Amino acid sequence: MARLRWNFAPRRGWTQPCSIVCVVALAGCIHALWWRHDLLQRREHVVGQAQEVFRFAAARDHRDASPPPAALNQVFAEMRYPWSDMLDSLQRVTKPSLDLLTLQADAGAIRRVHISAVANQAQDVFELIAALQGDHAWSSVQLISQTRNDETGAPRANGSALPGLPTASPRNISFSLVAEWGRP
Repeated sequence: MARLRWNFAPRRGWTQPCSIVCVVALAGCIHALWWRHDLLQRREHVVGQAQEVFRFAAARDHRDASPPPAALNQVFAEMRYPWSDMLDSLQRVTKPSLDLLTLQADAGAIRRVHISAVANQAQDVFELIAALQGDHAWSSVQLISQTRNDETGAPRANGSALPGLPTASPRNISFSLVAEWGRP
């Protein structure tokens, strides 16, 4: 049996413009997707070039990097010393009869310092050593040298004056200590 056409209504004209708009929209979407794909490929290319330049620069810097000079190592080692705490501690244990001249970091050991000073009497030197040993901030306090000065202030060794050495103070005894700072 054949199909009967019962719809005698005329065809509507809006279906053709709608299909043209759909085709144009589909073409626009395809073009936008192609353009996006092209931009992503360009981006990947630029990022790859930047990473290659970075790798090259890092490899060049790594090859050119040399260890810091020994003088800088000494400066960095001295920066690790807590100077203000050390000076405060020394000020607490130092008597008025002592004059501290130098406080110098030891390049060979961390937190070891050389202390040079002058005193009126040998007893003052020994009292300073005892006070430093009694202070929990200091450890391993050792007397390195002790020199008695004559009345003119010139150092004497074995009873004779050493020529050409200036004196720092009119005190009678010049001495030097080595001590280790015990606090972190």
